[in-house]
Amino acid sequence: MSPRGLPAERRRNTMSSNRATAQAALERAIFERFARDAHLVVRADSITQPDPPDILCAVEGLGQVAFELVQLDNAEELQRMGYLHRAPEFWSDAVQALGAEALERHRGAQINVEFHPKANQTQRRAALEQIAFALSKLPEGAEGTLFETLPRGLTSAELKHFPMTDGPLIFEVSGFQVSVPEEPGDGPVGIHLSRIDDKIAHYREGWGVRAELLAYARWGMPFSDQMHRAPEFLAARFPGGIFARGWIYELTSHDIVACVPAMRGP
Repeated sequence: MSPRGLPAERRRNTMSSNRATAQAALERAIFERFARDAHLVVRADSITQPDPPDILCAVEGLGQVAFELVQLDNAEELQRMGYLHRAPEFWSDAVQALGAEALERHRGAQINVEFHPKANQTQRRAALEQIAFALSKLPEGAEGTLFETLPRGLTSAELKHFPMTDGPLIFEVSGFQVSVPEEPGDGPVGIHLSRIDDKIAHYREGWGVRAELLAYARWGMPFSDQMHRAPEFLAARFPGGIFARGWIYELTSHDIVACVPAMRGP
């Protein structure tokens, strides 16, 4: 029987169980990749997921080790940042529908747009296509708001003209809600280092074995692309609480951003 045919409470329990199973599989995959990149020798058949901790395994030279994982980035925030960077691409596609005469007429145009934080790619592309269509109907030098009723996902669209010849251009400032780090410069934009503090504070009792905290960035390469003080941030906290060591790992680049205390060499 499919989940839709189950009673409501049982269906909710089934969906919750499926999410937990998927999350556990994801955490194991992230840990196994991390272990390889960190050069930890983990006995594969020793890995279990008691939850908590997220991972319990045998590590060569350390014995049984409990790893608690915490994701430092937010998929929605970073997706919106990606949309911002792709705005020129989306606009280039939209203006392909404009003829040469309309492009020449609006060579000095700049459209300032703001999208709703939850606007997806389909909504953004559709809104930009409507902006291009609106431009096609306007005379050279026209300025002001473009729509009485805004397209879905768009919160403002204002047409300006300037003494330039490379328009029409799109200038986007969207409500991204990306958090600025609590201590400026400790972490890149979009990274929540405070989640490390939350994990340290949350666990008062250990699991009878050595415990380590694995903090990871799953999306993009924020640590590789931006300045930060992640090693200093970890150094001020580890060892901390029940955790003997703290890690920051960038999944996309396979980079161990920081490890405190540092692993001893061979």
